[in-house]
Amino acid sequence: MARLREDKVALRVLRDLESAVQPHVPEGKTLIFTLGAPIKEPSKLVDALTKTLVTFFGSGSEEADEKKTILGNRVRFGVLDDGAKWSAKAIGFVFSGDPLPGALANIARAVYAEIAAKAKTRLPKASPGERWLVLAIENPIADAKTYCRLFSLLPSENGFARVLMVLDGRRVEVVSELS
Repeated sequence: MARLREDKVALRVLRDLESAVQPHVPEGKTLIFTLGAPIKEPSKLVDALTKTLVTFFGSGSEEADEKKTILGNRVRFGVLDDGAKWSAKAIGFVFSGDPLPGALANIARAVYAEIAAKAKTRLPKASPGERWLVLAIENPIADAKTYCRLFSLLPSENGFARVLMVLDGRRVEVVSELS
């Protein structure tokens, strides 16, 4: 299972890449990319990957699922239709594993669709208090932090005070919580 990395170098590289590439992502598309940890030569990687991605978008290519090694770093990126209305045009992750960006996006869309469907169901008239939703995911492809990050990038108006995920039938993680 892929594990999300959140060290200072990883977060800085993601922030720099997301802001550099976002203006070049075509309307109606979303770039999802993953980097393998550890990140070697962070500044040079940001420059080289930005050039690669800007060139890719400039070529007019549509959807993609690319795998490359840049400056000794494993890089994967996917360009997807923006059907789920992500809150960002470029979304990055640094992992100790090597998940496919498209698989991550598909899982996030499926989770969002399930939440949206449950949000439309009516509560019994006698229901007191807050409305919670619990989702069970068997055989997750990534850790709970990854699912939380993906979920945070989707629209959050769903009517639930709290959304929980049960991973592998035993671990419970809070994915979304109204303040």
